[in-house]
Amino acid sequence: MSGKREGFTRMSPCYGWKGVFLPAMRWLYHLGIWFYVLGIRVAAWWMPKARRWLEGRRQQRQQMATWELPQGRQRIWMHCASAGEYEQGRPVLEAIRKHCPHAFLILSFFSPSGYDARKTDSLPDLVLYLPADLPGRAEAFLHWLQPQLALFVKYDFWYGYIRALRRQHIPGILISARFGHQSFFSALYMPFLMRLLRRFTYIFVQDEFSKQWLLQHGIHQVEVGGDTRFDRVLQIARQWQPPARPGLIEAFLQGRKAIVVGSSWPEDEALWLDYARQKPVEDPLMLVPHEVHENRIAQLLKAWPGKAIRFSALEAAPEQVLEGYSLLIVDRVGLLSRLYAYGGMAYVGGGFGAGIHNVLEAAVYGIPVIFGPHYQHFREACDLVSLGVAFPVNDSMSLDRVLQNLKEAKLDEMGRLARNYVEAHAGATGRIMRYLVENRFLTVSKNA
Repeated sequence: MSGKREGFTRMSPCYGWKGVFLPAMRWLYHLGIWFYVLGIRVAAWWMPKARRWLEGRRQQRQQMATWELPQGRQRIWMHCASAGEYEQGRPVLEAIRKHCPHAFLILSFFSPSGYDARKTDSLPDLVLYLPADLPGRAEAFLHWLQPQLALFVKYDFWYGYIRALRRQHIPGILISARFGHQSFFSALYMPFLMRLLRRFTYIFVQDEFSKQWLLQHGIHQVEVGGDTRFDRVLQIARQWQPPARPGLIEAFLQGRKAIVVGSSWPEDEALWLDYARQKPVEDPLMLVPHEVHENRIAQLLKAWPGKAIRFSALEAAPEQVLEGYSLLIVDRVGLLSRLYAYGGMAYVGGGFGAGIHNVLEAAVYGIPVIFGPHYQHFREACDLVSLGVAFPVNDSMSLDRVLQNLKEAKLDEMGRLARNYVEAHAGATGRIMRYLVENRFLTVSKNA
């Protein structure tokens, strides 16, 4: 039995109907996108993020008619869902810039938070919103952009765009992808997904399990490349610079090591608030919300049982005396990856929701990491737990137990294990670049 037939044994009835099923799935896909956009239009009446999603794309459509893209330079397009995925893709984009200094680098985002955070980034030559994948828009966007190479990061790839790339003979590479066990719904969706993945020129996955999963389903243009996030966090740590004017954060810390609470959601903040109400927080907290909302920050400052200050207030009056302060709320974006350097330990948010954020940003500084219970789908978090340098918690009581155990632990040894883990898994960027160079997907200028 062939690999393709083995891959679809459990769903063979649907796959056998592909002459009807796949066109129906395309129709349902575009219908789903249409309803998604409609939902954003409705939500825009009261949600600022939805308004930015719509307004940014509307302004872009108007501006695209006047933009003139340079001729004679290879155009390389990278698409990311949001700012987190860009941190994952950035090492590859930097390597391409170094190898092809005259290439015209285009970066697109799906989310307004990613676009807003990186619209002034100096690495790409052009930062864009990705138009919604409605019928005809992908073809029109690529006809205007005319890239010679397209890179998609992790999972944010769209049927219309991948199909348009294949039709226009543009190589499409998926990097740092990861595939796992499928639900019943995704099993019904599987033939459509597999047809989409086959249209990629090449796929770099994070681990061997993902590769075997794709091979089982007849996807053979695949290689274990690793996770480029390891390269990125190592780069940030090695090139570390203070995130604020010298002495500003030190004035808050007063010679102490902080617990850095990074990418926190309301559930994470409620956990720490509950803990602080039960017993004094011995180590100062630097809390960095995932999204900066003024109302939420004001509520936290009011509810915190000790002395608290926001980062912007500290910047405005750096001469103030901060003795006895136990909480600093960082109300600025883009600082977290460097703030972890001030930590004796870290708490990474998101673990009480869909899943934790990037634990590698903390681990690279050689500190133990704490997070909520929803971490099982994140390989690096599971690995760090197995190494004994990461600790899941369910409530303030388990948080207290972990903090007490860490006070008695050999933190230097934990830190060494965490840092070694990150360094041992680096190198994905080099593997991707070797493939791009060896297959001549990158054009080196004679003047480079």
